[in-house]
Amino acid sequence: MSSFSGQFSNSKKPSIDLDNRTIVFISSHLANWDFLVQKVIPEARGIVIGSQADGIKEITEILSLSQCREIHLVSYGSPGCFYLGNSELSLNTLIRYTPELRSWFNIGFPVQNPNKKLPRISLYGCNVAAGDVGEEFINKLNRITGAEITASVNITNSNVLSYCG
Repeated sequence: MSSFSGQFSNSKKPSIDLDNRTIVFISSHLANWDFLVQKVIPEARGIVIGSQADGIKEITEILSLSQCREIHLVSYGSPGCFYLGNSELSLNTLIRYTPELRSWFNIGFPVQNPNKKLPRISLYGCNVAAGDVGEEFINKLNRITGAEITASVNITNSNVLSYCG
């Protein structure tokens, strides 16, 4: 795993100090991942998920050391499925990853304060929210994480990261 926060480094473990900035997780499977990391705005942190890593477990570890309330996940996807490192987040794997996903924002269930801003997860991967299976996946991910979820219903352009923050 590599980390980007101001300058690029190839460290095995990012140094995280309970940072509350938005985090953009980018898959190293993407041909232009290094370009995408450079496009992350300075107010956010960019972290690369290696192709051999269990992306869900990596994200869980990083978020456990953070006060982040908004994450962007950039990788490949298909209807109802998102790929992170060597792991697949889909309707078939949500149950297996539920403990990790529930810990991402440490919000407790059910959400007690309706006026509190919900955490946000944005999934940038082609067609993740497309069709009935995509909609079901997004709804279940919302229930598990307690986060507001946005995801692609069509082909995702790699220039989308000029915001991410």
